[in-house]
Amino acid sequence: MNIGLILKNASYLLSSNLLVRVITALASIWVARYLGVEDYGMLAVGLAFSGVAGYFTDMGITHTLIREGTKPNADIPALMGAFAKWRMGFAVLTAVASALLIEVLYSGSDLRPVLYWMVMPTVLGANLVGIGAAYFQLTQQMKFTALIRTVAGLATAATLCLGIVFQWPLLLLAAVYGCSSLLGGVLSLWLVLKKVRLTKGGDAKALLQGLGSFMLGGLVVMLLPQLGPLVLERVADLTQVGYFAAAYRIPVVLYQFPGILAAAFYPLLFQYGNEKRLDEHLRLNVLQLKMMSLMGMLMAVPFLFYADWWVELLYGVEFAQASGLLAMLAVIVILQSINFPLADSLTTKGQQFRRTMVLIAAVVVGTALYAVLGSRYGATGGAYAALATEGVLLIGNLAMNRTGVQLLWRGLAVNLPAFAIVALLGFTVLRDAHPLIGAPLLGLLLIGLAAGLDRELRTKALGIVRARQKKTLNA
Repeated sequence: MNIGLILKNASYLLSSNLLVRVITALASIWVARYLGVEDYGMLAVGLAFSGVAGYFTDMGITHTLIREGTKPNADIPALMGAFAKWRMGFAVLTAVASALLIEVLYSGSDLRPVLYWMVMPTVLGANLVGIGAAYFQLTQQMKFTALIRTVAGLATAATLCLGIVFQWPLLLLAAVYGCSSLLGGVLSLWLVLKKVRLTKGGDAKALLQGLGSFMLGGLVVMLLPQLGPLVLERVADLTQVGYFAAAYRIPVVLYQFPGILAAAFYPLLFQYGNEKRLDEHLRLNVLQLKMMSLMGMLMAVPFLFYADWWVELLYGVEFAQASGLLAMLAVIVILQSINFPLADSLTTKGQQFRRTMVLIAAVVVGTALYAVLGSRYGATGGAYAALATEGVLLIGNLAMNRTGVQLLWRGLAVNLPAFAIVALLGFTVLRDAHPLIGAPLLGLLLIGLAAGLDRELRTKALGIVRARQKKTLNA
């Protein structure tokens, strides 16, 4: 098990994403305070639509590229040439389809120009960023993936901050925000062209094999976080959308970090799955679940127990109603960190169709719940719908995977009891503690319990430290 390479790649992704995600989140929160609840609700709809459109420049073909590229004797330059051509075609189709949808759904609405300026540049930028990110993930050179994401994220954050400093109206802010996504795309394309020619022809049919399942599965994965703003905008007023988007913004940022670990494990899991080394696959998958679930729990702790303080600090008194939503939605970070490894277990063993069925069920149930609960209870109903949707994913991933229960048991046997102890203390002894004291204490306790009780994590950590010390001494 090449755990050293996985952790090295994960460290690149985590170090860059930590900075970028924090800066981008703070910029977005600053924008929320600047725009107010209703205008921020409009911006949230634009962000959600842009996220959906950006996915369609990929359509799941990144997964088939990694699948084919990790096979023995794979011709990576040829695969990348075919991959780039398919993505450019998807981008053109996405731009046309987006324009048609905007005209049909938002004709005469104030949202229409906002969507145009945010969506169209994002389609091109996301396409170019995706080409580079896929290549460097496939070749496990994730320091370049980290660089691309960093530039793209910082450009977006800088745009938002400039908009506030110069007091730009919502439409101009949306336009410059959309165009800023192109900076990361240009860097991505330049880095890839230094490594590989994209003009070389390849076996395009190989990339299309099983693409339907990946496409549907990826669409649903991308769509699930966007359902709230998109559906609530139809059944509730923009103020409720603004409250929900403000509260949901924090968990969406937080569960990117466990997702970064998933990206580092993904190529090796695929390799073991392709080679039918199922015992090694399960061991690696268990380690992935242990690490991701622990990280998800750590990320959730401050916002689960001290939501009021964080909302007032970050958003101001105007968004006070979002504090209860944030406390509920913080649980999503934990559920996502468990669902990711369970779903990856299916995908990397060639069972993508099963994962897709679970995802489709979740998006159908989620859409219905957002519509029903959102129309009755507004943003609070949206929070209940989000939690229920994650529950559907968890049950479905377990039911579809023969080793799912075993994976869940081995991965959470230590972390879950440790978190239960922390939660008990958070809701009782440390409930009234200052958040800057209580949250670190609870986090340290969780790390101490997990590391102290989990022999495998201790062994892996000590092995890596000793290997680095030996390398330093020999240098």
